[in-house]
Amino acid sequence: MRLSQRIAGALALAVTLFAPVALAARPTIAVLPFSIDKRVVITDGRSVLTGTIEDQTSLLSNELIHQLVATRKFDVLERSRVDDLLREKEFQESDYASPEEAPKLAKLLGADYFVLGRIDDLAGRSEEKQMPYSTRSYLQQEAHIDLYLRVIDARTGRIVAAEKFASEAKLRDPKGADNVGKKLIAQAAQEMVGRIVGTVFPLRVAKSEGRTLYINRGNDGTLKVGDALAVYSQGEAIVDQDTGEALGNTENEVARATVTAVEARFTKAELAGEATVSSGMLVKKLPADAKPAAPAELPPGPRW
Repeated sequence: MRLSQRIAGALALAVTLFAPVALAARPTIAVLPFSIDKRVVITDGRSVLTGTIEDQTSLLSNELIHQLVATRKFDVLERSRVDDLLREKEFQESDYASPEEAPKLAKLLGADYFVLGRIDDLAGRSEEKQMPYSTRSYLQQEAHIDLYLRVIDARTGRIVAAEKFASEAKLRDPKGADNVGKKLIAQAAQEMVGRIVGTVFPLRVAKSEGRTLYINRGNDGTLKVGDALAVYSQGEAIVDQDTGEALGNTENEVARATVTAVEARFTKAELAGEATVSSGMLVKKLPADAKPAAPAELPPGPRW
């Protein structure tokens, strides 16, 4: 058999074996237009929140889409395509927010999940402040946003995440194009992306090597060096006896770890003590005030 024939045969076999992997698509997600109560936006003439109310919601949608793309976890639909379809089919917010209409919209968009948001409060102000023990002053901009986020499984219409976010931003002596409103939008979008990705793709151990853990999340703002983590093994499923709906799984904490490095597509963490950790185990970020992990027990025997 010629070498070229053997190579062709090997390539054909490889395509057959790895076709399922190659065809495995990332879930598709669509960000629908945010709604807002126009009475809640406050500006003070110093361009703390620039543009119209519609500009603010547009900036938030665009930033959310940008950061979702950066996670590399989803295929994100272009905003223009979503807007055009909603306009063409004359979908109103009440339509695409309803569980009955969600599967229909999902079919039109070709989406697995979509994101709905409502801004409940958005305000900004700037203030001249006096420096302590000095005659000099500086300008400080402040802004805050309250919003409600829902992530919907577009195929079933089931709400898989619903959460209210509150975010604040400050900017001292803004220079040039600096603006606290832009900072606030980017910060709020980052928090929402963390929640969205965490809902669809929970933090898990991708690889365990000695006391070093590799977590399936990279530089998307979810984790940072120094963050405390808890690792859990998962047990049997918990099922609602009335509806048959899977509510989750039992969880048992097996280890604590601390983030040591955040790379582009994964995060490294160091175990706090001796523990058996396997790939696929669930990982949760602990609050900043969480108690430190108990030290690992020393094996029996003489201690010097």
